[in-house]
Amino acid sequence: MARLIGYPNRQVLAVLDDDEALGRALAGVEAVGVPAGDVETFSGAEDAARFDATGARHGLIARIRRMIQFSLMDQLPAMAWYEAALLEGRYLVAVRTSDRRSTLRVVAALISAGGHFINRFGRVDTEEFARWRGPEPRVPSLMKH
Repeated sequence: MARLIGYPNRQVLAVLDDDEALGRALAGVEAVGVPAGDVETFSGAEDAARFDATGARHGLIARIRRMIQFSLMDQLPAMAWYEAALLEGRYLVAVRTSDRRSTLRVVAALISAGGHFINRFGRVDTEEFARWRGPEPRVPSLMKH
């Protein structure tokens, strides 16, 4: 099984609904100067399993880890939404950013490409830039925003 994504520290994550939006998003983040090594794309059930919002697929340690994260981090429910988006056939882009200026450029590029449910996960805080667009994904009620 693929490695669990713990916490996407210092990354902007965005949902893209189709291939065209994904292509625009990747071109957009490249155009604002983000190195390819700072961009990761996710798709399909295998990547969805890496988000494993409850930790159930990765065993007891992962479950305990997720319980602790859920109690300490306000944006952990977002992991369930990203997992559901991938299971519904959408794409996810994660872009590492190091400062406010680069974060805002990346967010603008992702929004311009059609990205939604855009959040930046910092060391001690999270910031929501764009809410989910369209019908909500199927996530446990405990994980609703």
